[in-house]
Amino acid sequence: MAWRRRHVLQLGVIACAMLLALAVGGVGSLAQAQRSLEELPQPVRLKLPPGLARYTYDKSAGDYFEEIEPLLPGGAYAQWAFYPVPVYIQGDHPQWKTFVEQAVKEWSAYIPMRVVAKEEEALYGMSIYRVPGIGDGIAGAARPEFFFAADGSLQQRVRIVIVEGQGLAEVTAVARHEIGHGLGLWGHSPNPRDLMYGGHHAEATGNRRLLRVPTITKRDLNTLKRVYEQPTLMGQVFPESYRRLFGQVREEIPAPG
Repeated sequence: MAWRRRHVLQLGVIACAMLLALAVGGVGSLAQAQRSLEELPQPVRLKLPPGLARYTYDKSAGDYFEEIEPLLPGGAYAQWAFYPVPVYIQGDHPQWKTFVEQAVKEWSAYIPMRVVAKEEEALYGMSIYRVPGIGDGIAGAARPEFFFAADGSLQQRVRIVIVEGQGLAEVTAVARHEIGHGLGLWGHSPNPRDLMYGGHHAEATGNRRLLRVPTITKRDLNTLKRVYEQPTLMGQVFPESYRRLFGQVREEIPAPG
């Protein structure tokens, strides 16, 4: 089974949005869109998460930073702007949840996360669910959703699905990979020795198929550190004109503390 990444950018691509403004509202809407672009906040470099700050980039291992997709306006990379990141895990199968929690624990050594009991506690975090097969040999998938909080700051939520019917060790492996996406590795390594390689396949072993996947490698961590060293728009306050044109506003939800 190969992993395939799915994501949806709800903010809207700037160039396409400007064309849409012209088509729907004419020159006046285009002028409004252009003014909104001029008012956009500048990307800023956030403080590194504690674990990544302590981690020393291993030059001998290298990275695959060029494979990571910038998802935000102006080519900025998605990052978490606050810690710990809340993580909700579907809890109707306690043993399954325990094996997902193991993957959360491993990544938390670098970017702090905490498991929460209620889904609504992870509105500014990750939610992980068990789902029936979704076809094409997909074992799991991650999807980011970007939105504006009541204070106008850009925030995100990541939804992760893990397909049912896998062994518990494979559940941890899939969760580990998909959480890697959710933390900012929105791309795949070309090296099959890395956790974030995009073509891990299950191998026949007797009457079972085992998903043999590496743990977090130095190349994975090198790449993640480079992502978090980049200036980002996450957590930055956008002008209301831009929010109304291109985004969603969750006015009922206060910004994370």
